[in-house]
Amino acid sequence: MIRMSTREAVLAVATLAVGLGALTWWGASSRLARWTEVGRTAEGLQTRLQMAERLVGRRAEIEGRLDALLRQLPRHAPDKDVTAELLKLIETTASEHGLMLTRREPEREKAAGELYEVAINCNWEGTLDALTRFLHAIQSKGAVLDVRALTITAGRSGSGALSGNFSVACAYTRVRAPGASTASAASPAAAAPAGGKPK
Repeated sequence: MIRMSTREAVLAVATLAVGLGALTWWGASSRLARWTEVGRTAEGLQTRLQMAERLVGRRAEIEGRLDALLRQLPRHAPDKDVTAELLKLIETTASEHGLMLTRREPEREKAAGELYEVAINCNWEGTLDALTRFLHAIQSKGAVLDVRALTITAGRSGSGALSGNFSVACAYTRVRAPGASTASAASPAAAAPAGGKPK
């Protein structure tokens, strides 16, 4: 039989108490972290549910606004390649306001339900006044054209010349063929440099 002094017994009991306390604290903190995470998840789900309920309640209003927006957009035949027409529209708008396009490059057509979109990336040269008037003209066309990205680089000091590039998103709809579902199907026409021949 092992005999322990009072001091050794006290130390053993204290060590055991500290060990049990540490285990209890670790278990409690682990449980608390799980409960906190569950609480956050529940709050997130509740917020999503409330947003979904609000959207469902406003469905008629949102669908009405979407229909009104779609009616403002140009409407094309299901198989018509509209890229050349959009390139000409942007080129004409730029020319009317004194902005020169040195490159025009369309991306592939994208479809989202009844809405179709072609993004056209352009390099440009001109003055700040010409750029400002061009951007105002684009904005005036409503939802049809939207400048998504724009960079500006200053020319030689004192020349007033600027250059850069921008991306214009061109939106439109298509007449749905009888019995056909809405789908993306266009390949872009070859881009032509401003004032040049198609590639």
